[in-house]
Amino acid sequence: MVQDNPVSTQREPSPNQEPAPGPMQPCVAIDARVVVGHHGHGILRYTEELVHHLATLQSPLRFVLLVNAGSPLLGRKWPPNVSFVTMRAGWISFWGQFELALVLARLRPQLFHTPSFMVPIFGYWPLVTTIHDLNHVVLSENYSLFHRIYYSVVLARKVRQAEAVITVSRFSRDQILKFFKVSSNKVKVIYNGIDDHFFTSDASDASLVRAFRERYELPERYILSIGNRKPHKNVARTVQAYCSGDFSDPLVLLSEFDPKLLAIAERYGKKHMVHFLRFVSRQHFPLVYASARVFVFPSLYEGFGFPPLEAGACGVPVVASRRASLPEVLKDGAIYVDPEDVMDIQRGLELALLDGDQTKSVVACGRRNGRDYRWNKVAQETLAVYLDVLGVRADARS
Repeated sequence: MVQDNPVSTQREPSPNQEPAPGPMQPCVAIDARVVVGHHGHGILRYTEELVHHLATLQSPLRFVLLVNAGSPLLGRKWPPNVSFVTMRAGWISFWGQFELALVLARLRPQLFHTPSFMVPIFGYWPLVTTIHDLNHVVLSENYSLFHRIYYSVVLARKVRQAEAVITVSRFSRDQILKFFKVSSNKVKVIYNGIDDHFFTSDASDASLVRAFRERYELPERYILSIGNRKPHKNVARTVQAYCSGDFSDPLVLLSEFDPKLLAIAERYGKKHMVHFLRFVSRQHFPLVYASARVFVFPSLYEGFGFPPLEAGACGVPVVASRRASLPEVLKDGAIYVDPEDVMDIQRGLELALLDGDQTKSVVACGRRNGRDYRWNKVAQETLAVYLDVLGVRADARS
């Protein structure tokens, strides 16, 4: 824990621990407190994969990861240029801002990377920040007054002050330039990656698939969607499109239970056809995708969109919104629909289930497209941003 000396960096104890890197290496501190488990939202996944793959690269930099006690990052073996500061406060915390200011003041890193929207409020340090999307700004009516002030005032000011801004799509880059009025040469697009295991699904192993379905109480055939209660995820229209159509396969929602969604199904007499899947372990995600007949994702706003990209990599027909970043990321790997038109979502589902030439083309493109998104590429391009900001000579980069 950070107590008398909050900059006491530490690695997981190891009998053959190598000595810490020398003081001449430029220090990049990365706020990795968002990584609190092996399951979670896209920012958690981005942060965990980024620091893991940065550690595999040859680099003239040393990295200090800010984490909380119990972070899964602490239980791994790391190279000698990676160390940790264990902090008391979580990544979204008012008191955490004071602790962060204290830690950075004593660490004095040459660069601080915050891979989420939680930027340091107090003090100034050369900053690289990753802004995944501006849904809190563009769809501000869905959020509290506190959120609106934080994003439009605090975050906007820090983004303009940052040495570099990383974002995950051209769509998000355009939004950042529009709403934050930041210099265009400061904003770098680095697309997210997806895990290799999405290309090596066990869906062809009948016994494994049967055990998987029994574990999660899944039907043999189903249509799959992923979402949450945020309005822009558009799950209610997904349920309405499904229930108003003539589909024989159940609809499985990887989502927390929502009685409002069940009420929609009940109005159509299809309450028994809609299933909620509240949790799937990370290693089973490829199976939950690959076992579906269709994956539907008519989101109104996405900065990137992990789920339809992953589903496509697993060889599943994808029905997706033609809004925001999705056409940019998915390319020809989806059947596109108007997310505000229930009948068009239904049309997309029907077309995907026909398994005709268009669906087969979408599946083939989805598999190929997924291979363009790799976490090692994300790490390499992010390291290049650090080195450019720090002015590290090209001959010192390898």
